[in-house]
Amino acid sequence: MTVQTLPPASPTTAAPASMIKRVGLAAYRLLERMTESAYRKHRAYLLTRYGI
Repeated sequence: MTVQTLPPASPTTAAPASMIKRVGLAAYRLLERMTESAYRKHRAYLLTRYGI
């Protein structure tokens, strides 16, 4: 008699969580890059106006 075992976690149940995490990280990186770009674009104004 043979014993069949199932894998501990099925790939279909683990995929949505990791997909959401990857989308969240990509969105965060995009927002960070846009913020840095906007800062570089308006840096002279921010330095003279607010001393940042």
